[in-house]
Amino acid sequence: MRKTPATPRSRTTSTLTHPSAPMSPQSSANRSSGLRSSTAFEQFARAVPVPMALLDRQMRYITVSQRWLDDYGIDQADLIGRSHAEVFTHLSRSWHENFRRCLYHGETHNQRDRLIKPNGQVDWVEWKIQPWYADHGEIGGAIVIAEIVTVREASAQEQRKQLDEALEQSQQSAYIHQFAIEKAVDAIFWIDPDSKLSYVNEAACQLLEYRRDELLALKLHQIDPAFSPNIWSEHWKAIKQFGSFTFESTHRTKSGRIFPVEVRVNYLKYKNREYHCAFVREITERKQHETALQSANEQLQAVLDAVPGLVSWLSRDLKYLGVNRQLASTFGLRPEDFSNREVGFMESHPGFAEFAREFFESETKTISKEICIGLEGQRRSYLLGAQKYHHNSRAVFVGLDITDRKQMEAQLRRSETLYRTLAHNFPNGAVCLFDRDYRYTLAEGTELAKVGLSKAAMEGQICRDVFDPETAEIIEPLYAKALDGEESVAEIPYAGRIYLTHVLPLKDDTGEVIAGMMMTQNITERKKNEQVLRRSRQRLREQAHRLRDALAELKQTQTQLIQTEKLSSLGQLVAGVAHEINNPVSFIYGNIAHARQYANELLELVELYADAYPEPTEAIAERIETMGLDFVREDFPKLMSSMQVGADRIREVVLSLQNFSRLDQAQKKPVNLHEGIDSTLLILQSRLKAKGGRPGIEVVKDYGDLPKVECYAGQLNQVFMNLLANAIDALEERGIECDASESEEEPTIAIRTRAIAGNRVEIRIADNGLGMTPNVQRKLFEPFFTTKPPGKGTGLGLSISYQVVVQKHGGQLNCDSTPGRGTEFAIVLPIEAK
Repeated sequence: MRKTPATPRSRTTSTLTHPSAPMSPQSSANRSSGLRSSTAFEQFARAVPVPMALLDRQMRYITVSQRWLDDYGIDQADLIGRSHAEVFTHLSRSWHENFRRCLYHGETHNQRDRLIKPNGQVDWVEWKIQPWYADHGEIGGAIVIAEIVTVREASAQEQRKQLDEALEQSQQSAYIHQFAIEKAVDAIFWIDPDSKLSYVNEAACQLLEYRRDELLALKLHQIDPAFSPNIWSEHWKAIKQFGSFTFESTHRTKSGRIFPVEVRVNYLKYKNREYHCAFVREITERKQHETALQSANEQLQAVLDAVPGLVSWLSRDLKYLGVNRQLASTFGLRPEDFSNREVGFMESHPGFAEFAREFFESETKTISKEICIGLEGQRRSYLLGAQKYHHNSRAVFVGLDITDRKQMEAQLRRSETLYRTLAHNFPNGAVCLFDRDYRYTLAEGTELAKVGLSKAAMEGQICRDVFDPETAEIIEPLYAKALDGEESVAEIPYAGRIYLTHVLPLKDDTGEVIAGMMMTQNITERKKNEQVLRRSRQRLREQAHRLRDALAELKQTQTQLIQTEKLSSLGQLVAGVAHEINNPVSFIYGNIAHARQYANELLELVELYADAYPEPTEAIAERIETMGLDFVREDFPKLMSSMQVGADRIREVVLSLQNFSRLDQAQKKPVNLHEGIDSTLLILQSRLKAKGGRPGIEVVKDYGDLPKVECYAGQLNQVFMNLLANAIDALEERGIECDASESEEEPTIAIRTRAIAGNRVEIRIADNGLGMTPNVQRKLFEPFFTTKPPGKGTGLGLSISYQVVVQKHGGQLNCDSTPGRGTEFAIVLPIEAK
């Protein structure tokens, strides 16, 4: 059987549901609105002949079977509302982990554990933990079955088999009498062994557009083409053997629309008759979203790989779900080497693992923090930002390496601290007093000796006798300003150092300037640190620019996805309009032949009247003269022929639109590729005509004898559209750059098809445009790469075409282009899908 099992998804029924529980076809007036109000279900649960308990998401008891109370010696009044872990305090760690996986992932788990009962007795217990679903479709808790394993294993297996059968019969009886399905949101079918529909609910009739009596007269293969009688026979045996099965298929409505569905089918026996109870839900929108999501994920991965930081996303159990290439290359690994591995496996000091663990244990959804990570014996500093998603069960982490910046900042802080201390006591500078002749009267400071000066060598000497001419040329204007009463500050290089120099006037009590004072501070190290800091800030700014560019690219990708969705909606609209036009046109087309026949018969009748009564009355003769009977006889057949041609043309256009959209073909099926190419050419017909001084584009078709190819017709039509539209663009560009009178070649598009070895077909689309350079050809299939001006091309057409041909159909898409001579694309497809 070709169906693929699918994981059970969220239920939409208004009562407690179970992945494998059959539902009754009988209507119920008292439909339960939730687990808490389902008294009948509680009665059923207590009557189940197995040790079963119903737990909520906090592991608290909702209801238990009588067998549970008997096996474990517990009073129900003391049990309901208490935690399962409180009653059974020695549960293993794996039991708790399986319970958590049941809640968060909808998984069913079986395990055997040693159990200490509340009375102290020790037993081995076979646990089965499976989810139950609440009104809104979310997992509301777990159904727990705990069977005590006896010493005689064979007897125990037989006993478990009997208990399972009893539980199954009890579940069927309880669901048949409790839960109404007639008004269920999902379509529900009961199917007998002959594949005849024996019951359908209201939703099934609405989904397939049949009345109930019409639908009950059909067999399954009439609404699901995949189930031929032979396949149905194998399907019946498989479901009967395994009990339940979930898969995806397609259904066909009364009007012929085919759409994808998810089917959850259960085998049940009711009143000594066997049935398949199928729950069906249309998943057209989900399929479209899955396709869009896959494309978005691929584009998002490309954007994340371009981010210069380290990006990773983790699950709550601290395992990697994925990383970008920057992070993988930092650790010398491949991105796939991280998948499902625990965080910290490559760190010598697991700082990131501790950070991730604390983040998941906290209530915060976002966080940023600086941490140190050990890599190959070295400690690196990172600025980490984290954001939780998917109900706080996952998180994405982005890290920027700030090791160099932290070291520079630490060095700068040490330099600044040292500067403040030295400036207070002048241990790293000097203080000098000078008079109006620029003669030093005082010179102090520890810095003097470092540059070859001293107190004795300076005091009593003028500026030019102490310093070299170049330095004196800088200092003397500052002294002049100070003696004029002005303060000044300058950075002066000397002896390979840089000094921050403050020059200020000294005044007496009357305010008269009597001397000047120079204070210098060695700022060489600080200047170096500032330069380093400037470089660090520049690098950070560059990183910020790259992040902004990456964000802009991400937004652009989002815009492209929205545009893609719009195009998809437009395709649906085109298909719908074509369908609506086709109905009245078919009516007109079908009646033209009858109208022509009636008109000929009427004209023949007129001829008979003319022969029988050659002398008409005066009124008839006047009417014949007024209407121009001879002209009507001659022109009316021409008029009918013209209407026939117009109707044929409209039918041809409608058929081309339907063939091109192919929205009703979600599955691969054998297709005539020539019809898709011709439909695409018809849609592009207006662009092929001459306009704006450009001659018309000639299309040369050299079709070979091709068999039907199993493919997604709509997607291949989009490929033909992209390649032909690009060829037209190239020929229009040639017409702009080269005057038509300068070229002897007429603009031409050649389409050749043939069958080739290896059970494959080849489609070649060539134009005699300007061609492409080798550099352009290398980037041709990259997303967002385009040579067209802004606003005309998105750069996604050839990238999407490559994905459709290569990834979706297992084919090849190649390009051969020579500048000045044109371009040829070759598509190679397998005839049968793999």
